[in-house]
Amino acid sequence: MVKAVLNYRVRIKRMENKRWVKRIFEWNLSESLWEKICWGHARKLKIQKTVCVRIGRTMDDWLLRGHRGKGMEWDCNKWKKKIKKLTKEYGLNKWKHSMNGKTTLIWYASKNVPRFEMFYDGNFGSQLLFAVRCKALSVNRHTWRWNEGNTRLCLQCNKGVEETVEHVVLECSKYEHEQESLMDVVHEQYGENKWNARCVEEDSGMRYLVGLDEECNMTVVDAMKDFLVHAWNKRQ
Repeated sequence: MVKAVLNYRVRIKRMENKRWVKRIFEWNLSESLWEKICWGHARKLKIQKTVCVRIGRTMDDWLLRGHRGKGMEWDCNKWKKKIKKLTKEYGLNKWKHSMNGKTTLIWYASKNVPRFEMFYDGNFGSQLLFAVRCKALSVNRHTWRWNEGNTRLCLQCNKGVEETVEHVVLECSKYEHEQESLMDVVHEQYGENKWNARCVEEDSGMRYLVGLDEECNMTVVDAMKDFLVHAWNKRQ
């Protein structure tokens, strides 16, 4: 939406004066709601405003200029590329900023850019995987306020620890068989020694298992989805 509005604004400003759309735009400029919307979008992208003073006529006008004072001499195509780049940067910064301070998105925030993920295919495993990536899986650590026992502890094993996402995937003895199957795939794809070093890091290797690591492996992610489905069915 931002790109479309600003690109059209640039296009109008570069039209010949005899064009009716240009005449209407100039006549209605000072009180135009659309012009205010354009300027609002421009400020989001840190595009500067400049006032045009015309002899015999008092009006507030502005031309889009780059943040280094360039742009008045650019044609529509060059502005289109510039606006596309600035819009992408603005969207990326807003996306990253929106995750700041949210503990449930601490793994997800490690992504460099939002992108289409091939492993979201609409099945139950994909739903569980999404919940794990956002640390929003319905385990007692998150649901203790309204679950029957009002406890954060894992009721599936006797270890007396909180039921977190990491505990379910890596530690809980209830899912020992499913964990072994998952680790067989991880060791084959990633290497046992490499995984042993990876799983002692702060995230316990979870970002790798859910496809948020730089070394994303589709076979491992699919194995993780299978684990979640079988473990969740057993948990019920």
